[in-house]
Amino acid sequence: MIQDWTTGELNALVKNLGGEKVARKIQGGEVKVSSEDVADVAKVFFDKHGRRIPEGLQANVCDANKDFRLDQPELKVDASYIKRIQLLHESLGIDTGITSKQLREKCQRLRKMIADMPQTANILKGVNLPVVLVKRYSDDIGEDLEWQLDGVERSYLETFPDRKFYNHRKSTLAGQVKVIPEVFKEGGYKSIWGKKKSEHIIALFFPNPLQGYSIFAQREQMVSLSEFGFILSGAIEPMTMYPDILARDWDTPGLDLPALFISSWRSAGSFYFRAGRDGLVLSSTARLADALGSYSGGLLFLG
Repeated sequence: MIQDWTTGELNALVKNLGGEKVARKIQGGEVKVSSEDVADVAKVFFDKHGRRIPEGLQANVCDANKDFRLDQPELKVDASYIKRIQLLHESLGIDTGITSKQLREKCQRLRKMIADMPQTANILKGVNLPVVLVKRYSDDIGEDLEWQLDGVERSYLETFPDRKFYNHRKSTLAGQVKVIPEVFKEGGYKSIWGKKKSEHIIALFFPNPLQGYSIFAQREQMVSLSEFGFILSGAIEPMTMYPDILARDWDTPGLDLPALFISSWRSAGSFYFRAGRDGLVLSSTARLADALGSYSGGLLFLG
């Protein structure tokens, strides 16, 4: 009998061993586990600050520029969650039907799931935001993105009425945007894109665990991380719900949309948000190989 282990911890152990079938084979002696195997299972993916540890990547990575930081918002009472949901609803002109209690309780469960996985638990030391991923407006990713960016603009201007939103790709995205194939396959997008066809989804968003990673590196690191339930993501709904956090001022990190690419460009292209003192910019970039310490892609956790 294993002493002092919770059911959640035991379930996490079984999951980390490869699932119940594999665990039973190990228990029955059909599969042998070496010390090297155990070391691999115990691998930690995030450091004490919640940043992804850049181990074994081919693409460019640099140190995070700590002058560019995010602050964790206080989310201890239902009123805090109500504020975020209302901002999303009013900005997009929708009603998801999701309550503050549902958002709070689901995200508490998601945090517990992450904490129970030793490989990923440290990501909780970084900023994490409860978010609602809204149902698709269109089957076309570009049209859906344009609709959501209109919501980002309304939310940002409501929060910062003396600033401006500069959408450098306004009315140019329909039929022009796709999800990177390897991210769609390995990064969880195939599942989430299907779910968003019919339902709104509650998730935890981590805005800057990849700060200092080039967009190519952000995509590459998903090869080892996707099996733990994380999805490479940009800050679309999160920016609508938390403009005061994600676009506070110049000293907030730029936020990449690393899972998306512009299909009409001859060379590779993607998107990013960049906050400044007088406004928020949404633009495109072809500098996917450049590692910038003031930029980051995000990660979603759906459980």
